[in-house]
Amino acid sequence: MTRHLPSRSGRATQKSQSGFTLVEAVVALMLLAVMSVMSYQAVEVILGANDRSRTTLSNESQLHRAWQVINRDLFHLRPRTFADGLGSKESAYITDPDQFGVRFSRGGGPLTSTNPTGVTRIQYSLNSENQLERRSWPVTATSLNDDGNLLILLNNVDDVEIEQLSRAGVFLPDWPPINETHSPLSLPRMIRITIIMLDGSETSRLIPGLAFDPRAGRNGLGSGSSSGRGSDTDLDSGSSSGSGSASGSGSTSGNSNNSDDGDDKDEVEGES
Repeated sequence: MTRHLPSRSGRATQKSQSGFTLVEAVVALMLLAVMSVMSYQAVEVILGANDRSRTTLSNESQLHRAWQVINRDLFHLRPRTFADGLGSKESAYITDPDQFGVRFSRGGGPLTSTNPTGVTRIQYSLNSENQLERRSWPVTATSLNDDGNLLILLNNVDDVEIEQLSRAGVFLPDWPPINETHSPLSLPRMIRITIIMLDGSETSRLIPGLAFDPRAGRNGLGSGSSSGRGSDTDLDSGSSSGSGSASGSGSTSGNSNNSDDGDDKDEVEGES
């Protein structure tokens, strides 16, 4: 009986038609898994960086807008007292010694039937949610029975420091300074504000105020003649020569910036 052995060409054909071994398949799957994990991590890093950049840009934009509003408000400081609703009047510019807070009178606002002078009362403070908030009242209203118009300027604020330049040339956190006697209408010449965020970053601005100090004999409003209690009474009532001095301040620092008033209407919409 004759046995026929397969030829060499037949063995080669059979070998060429065989598939992957189990080891080769496992190695291929492992390589595929490693590449998939690396690709996922790369995509995750890119998406995370994109989200962080968007958040940073949003925070910077919000901070820039907050500084714009603060600058405009302080640029339009006015020596005008404000009725507190209890029969007395608040000083034109006053800080809260216990915690951050500042209140002052601002001109350059929209002229409406309920507020024909365009003067508003502004208050900056920090709430319990670490937000810098701005409240405003028409000069004819009172903060005792009116919450005012609320605007949230900035989130994630840890602290805000505000300092005023005293007569001695020193920045102090209280206004009026404890060791100085000031008129209710006096305003600081220079204001320094520092905003500290929860992430530890901080920004600071040095903002020129309005050198109006009747009791010291200095008047940055341009009149140069009003000093002492007489000028206080005139400016407070809004009449006679003291009133002219106050309107002079508007032409010196406010009216030359009438183009800003249109922008102010967007920032303080509904203050009437």
